[in-house]
Amino acid sequence: MNTDLDFDVDGLSPADDHSDHLWRYTWESDYDLLARHDVGERSFFLTFDTAATWDVERDLPNIATFDVQRDRAQGTFAMDSFAHANVAFARKWLADRGCPPEAMELRTPFAPADELTTRIEDQIHRSGERYDLIEVKAADEDPTQAWTIAMDRHAIEVPVRVFIEQSQPDQGTYTVREGAFPDYAAAEDWLYTQSTPLPQPPEYRRDADALRTRAALARTTAPITAAVEASAPAAAAAQPDRGRSL
Repeated sequence: MNTDLDFDVDGLSPADDHSDHLWRYTWESDYDLLARHDVGERSFFLTFDTAATWDVERDLPNIATFDVQRDRAQGTFAMDSFAHANVAFARKWLADRGCPPEAMELRTPFAPADELTTRIEDQIHRSGERYDLIEVKAADEDPTQAWTIAMDRHAIEVPVRVFIEQSQPDQGTYTVREGAFPDYAAAEDWLYTQSTPLPQPPEYRRDADALRTRAALARTTAPITAAVEASAPAAAAAQPDRGRSL
């Protein structure tokens, strides 16, 4: 597997100040390529920043995404980038710019550990403008854990959400969990203590209640339906002949 990052902009010049700044301060050798998707002269990159943990600032996010658009006729390129703590939010950033989430399959042996992880990640990938990011971090004392704090525009009761990504290297899997808090201070306090279980969003409980209700209704109506179906032939046989009289 080739993990070298190559923006493929040799002979091209930055098209604007933003692209120029990114190009000057982005060293391709510092990044391991996790996934790439090309659409003509536009390329989307999902990478791991190997230098993040060596920065003077602690807990920097170590997942980086890049969107590179080349105009070879003009001899220029435009570049945009963002740093993430969770791969799901990295794929969302790329999806918002036109890259299909399924095109960003990771070039790693890690896989979602359970169905809940897959469901939460799909929710993030397709969330559009639902989440406003507040903070992203990757704990350098435990590099297998990272978290994203976001404001959920769809939530009413506990709008601050924490998404925790935890890897299990020995099993080749990872989990993503979502927690709900009334405000940023409560979320931050929980993150730095983690002395209690992650509080689940209230919609999880409503979904579980709805499933239990549907299951109960199914159990209740099944005998009635069976009885009605069983009595149907007998009722049909008891009907008088409505044909023409002789």
